[in-house]
Amino acid sequence: EDTGKFQLINLLDSDVNEGDYYLSENQIKKFEYLKGAKKVPRQSANGNTYYYSEGGMAFPDRLDAPARTMLTSESSLNRSTHVIEDPTVNRLRRLTPVECERINEFPTNWTNTGMTKNQRYFMMGNALVCGVVRKLGDQIWNIVNEE
Repeated sequence: EDTGKFQLINLLDSDVNEGDYYLSENQIKKFEYLKGAKKVPRQSANGNTYYYSEGGMAFPDRLDAPARTMLTSESSLNRSTHVIEDPTVNRLRRLTPVECERINEFPTNWTNTGMTKNQRYFMMGNALVCGVVRKLGDQIWNIVNEE
């Protein structure tokens, strides 16, 4: 099986609407903070100080690797949201709903059924990758047929 087809770069749209997906400087700064490594002092309910820490994440997401798992919060500005450098214009942007469908191996525009854009992202964040389900189903079928 050709694993190159799962590289993020092979799932991208080439003509993305300027206003909807490209990040402002303010959004870029927020993403840099959210995706960066941090160690923040916090205080527990009983007054003890502890440190909340998290490691850094790739920013932007690598285009030569498969996409990370999508979450239902994909449409929001948070640590788990995919951000890519669009190779056609070399600017940072979010994924489109169609690109999210491709990551999960759904047909193009499968969620374009009157849902809002945020609902489409939520749907893909809540979905299973179709190819994985297909392979599991095939294996279960083989086991059942061998009995």
